[in-house]
Amino acid sequence: MNKPILVNKLGTSSSEIYIADNHYIKTHKSVHISDLISIIDGIKLLKKSIPNYIECPTFTNLENSPDEKGFYKLTYHQKILEPWIEAEWITGEQLHLLGKTIIKQQKLLISKGLCLVDARPDNYWLAKSYGVLVDLGSIKPLSNQNILSFQSDFQKHFTNPLILEIDLDIPISNYFKGKINSSNINLWGLNRNFININSLKDLIKISLINFLSNIISSSSPDFIEFLNSESEDSNPDNYNIKGHLNSINKLQKKFNSLKPNKINQSNWNNYKEFHSKEYNSKKIRKIKNFVNSKKSLTKIVDLGSNLTTSDIKEIDIRIDNDLYTCRRMRQLYGDNKIILQFDIAEYLCNFNHEKNNPINCGGLARAAIMTGIIHHLIIDNGLRIDLFYRNLSYLFDYILLEFPSKDDPMVKLLMRKKNEIIEWNSEQEDFSICKKFFNIKESISLSDTRQVFELQNKKISE
Repeated sequence: MNKPILVNKLGTSSSEIYIADNHYIKTHKSVHISDLISIIDGIKLLKKSIPNYIECPTFTNLENSPDEKGFYKLTYHQKILEPWIEAEWITGEQLHLLGKTIIKQQKLLISKGLCLVDARPDNYWLAKSYGVLVDLGSIKPLSNQNILSFQSDFQKHFTNPLILEIDLDIPISNYFKGKINSSNINLWGLNRNFININSLKDLIKISLINFLSNIISSSSPDFIEFLNSESEDSNPDNYNIKGHLNSINKLQKKFNSLKPNKINQSNWNNYKEFHSKEYNSKKIRKIKNFVNSKKSLTKIVDLGSNLTTSDIKEIDIRIDNDLYTCRRMRQLYGDNKIILQFDIAEYLCNFNHEKNNPINCGGLARAAIMTGIIHHLIIDNGLRIDLFYRNLSYLFDYILLEFPSKDDPMVKLLMRKKNEIIEWNSEQEDFSICKKFFNIKESISLSDTRQVFELQNKKISE
């Protein structure tokens, strides 16, 4: 075995995580061996009942005797799953699918006296639309405290972001990127609270819990000591399974109503009507040829797709920043297709070679379709043309790039909106910058103002 590498992340104060031989090696510690037995029992239960929703260990070892510090230890190995996708890249539609998975797992665990204490997207592998549980340490014995912790987490990481996306058009990707899940959000200003009695009850309950938490935090040490002693005297084994299942059923009913259903409000719904039929047919034909030539070599990503490639099933990953386009794409494609929502320009500009880049899913996709996007990246977002080509060369081996001329109506419109001097030439100084990083294998004309180029990274041997 290679020398293990320690992984530092939040939420691991009572555990250790190492990487070795393409596996995660996780060790959980507890003064109560029953906590660790609960993890093992929970894994067996989920594996038997819903195996596709959990990444089971390849090796498990429970130490039956405590160490010198009084800790029992459970160690297990898990395969490293790739690509790893962050919550700040996914769609609200996927978050809703993931929430349904978590509720399904929680109800199953509660029925056997167990429960999930956490409800967070980063506990799951998100390359599957419904999510696969990888943080097995979140399985605990059933208790009132653990259920309350789960419900609080679920509110912050699932209910709140979906409410804000549905009511205010704030994408859940921005919610997680801005770390809003770490804040206590005041939802009293939303109309839904006054037209739905259940929403009003939930808001009153949450506000009361936050109020009491603040009171307790500022209380005297004697009062806090009293609360601690009361907690220690309570028997965690005297749980009410039926009552806890009823509370999760109520949560499930509310959560089902938060499905992001509206799909027809995108600015790009009528994109195909912006261009002639001849242009559209040429473009789709060229994309299909590109996909067919590269699908055996690598996964393929469509950047800024706008649904124009919706019928090409061989495309593995689709990325856009439009809320409703991404929602529709997540509804159209199966569980194995990856749909991401984020600002492509930002991740292409702020480039770090050491970090997982979502644009190519951490290297999973080495071929990219970039049609109808370069003018938005360069003009709209102000991405420098040298950064554009240089950073693409780090990410991709093959690119299908559509380039509009300075006479293109959309380029003219974007120039006027930008109101800045931007030198724009379809040849881009005879593509001298592009040619530093790519060979131009083929170019064809799609219309009077648009060409498409097939680029191959110079690092690829001829």
